[in-house]
Amino acid sequence: MTIGVGGSSAEVELAKLSDMTTDVQGISVAEIQQRQQQACKLMQAQQIDALYLNAGSNLLYFTGLKWYASERMVGALLTAKGELHYIAPAFEQSSLTDFMQIEAPFHGWHEHESPYELLATLLHEQGLTQGRLAVDEASPFFLVDGIARVLTNFKVLNGSTITSVCRQQKSSAEIALMQRAKDMTMAVHKATAAILHEGISTIEVTQFIHQAHKKVGASGNASQLS
Repeated sequence: MTIGVGGSSAEVELAKLSDMTTDVQGISVAEIQQRQQQACKLMQAQQIDALYLNAGSNLLYFTGLKWYASERMVGALLTAKGELHYIAPAFEQSSLTDFMQIEAPFHGWHEHESPYELLATLLHEQGLTQGRLAVDEASPFFLVDGIARVLTNFKVLNGSTITSVCRQQKSSAEIALMQRAKDMTMAVHKATAAILHEGISTIEVTQFIHQAHKKVGASGNASQLS
């Protein structure tokens, strides 16, 4: 028998596991603000006037707002001068506000209105009637296309020259979180290996992995540590 594989049960291995997130420190508001400042410096160096961040990982990274991308425009505009503005359907205002870590003005659009026109109006209010707008590289085509069709006086650019450069540099807090996620994953892998036996089904293994992740404190499903 391979060392660490088999010889135990799901009950025994789950009992050995405990919450590994109790002492975890999340990313602070101060660090998120530092990320925004770095993004602004990069925009200024590249002569980019503003950056649109779409719902998803970049919005979370630069604002702390966790929101999933959908068929509706939900995101934030960060200008090179450091002004932050949220854009979302008007009916999402209360929910979105509850999830904000960095407070900033909310600009809502209704179903009969164009979110792209709202973005254009917002830029104009910031004194930007033409220039260079970087767009989150993870934005879907319909959104980029909609922005480009309305903002005809702007050159729409790939925002990865800002977002990727910032995210490639990991802080000590980020490294600590990444290490803890790896430690949690390893603990689950070891426990899973220990319950393997001839005849065990993939369903049993999948269910155990899900339970084990919950036991060590992982949120979401078994394939996601967050």
